[in-house]
Amino acid sequence: MLVELFWVALVAGVSAAAVIWVLAARLAFGMRRVAGGGALALLPALLWPFGTRQLAGASPSEATRLNKMMVAFFAALLIAIASMAVYSNLTFVLPAPTQ
Repeated sequence: MLVELFWVALVAGVSAAAVIWVLAARLAFGMRRVAGGGALALLPALLWPFGTRQLAGASPSEATRLNKMMVAFFAALLIAIASMAVYSNLTFVLPAPTQ
C-alpha cells in the first residue's frame, strides 16, 4: 500500500514539475517576444524560463509570477525526489546469500 502511495507521489511530482516548466516557458516566450529579438533570443526562455524575470523590460507582476513558478517547480522536484527515495527503499530486495 505504501509502495503505491509513493509511486503516485513520484508521478504527481514529476508531472507537476513538467506542467510548471511548460507554463513558465509560455510566460517567458511572451516576455521575450515583447522585449524583441530573434529566434536565438527565445532559446534561453526554453532552457531556463525562470531567468527571464531578470529582463530589463519585465513587469513586476510577471517577474513575481515567474518567481512563484520557480518555487513551485523546485517544490515539485523535491516531492518527486523524496518519493523516489522512499519508493526505492520500500521495493529493495536483499540479494540471496551465496555460499
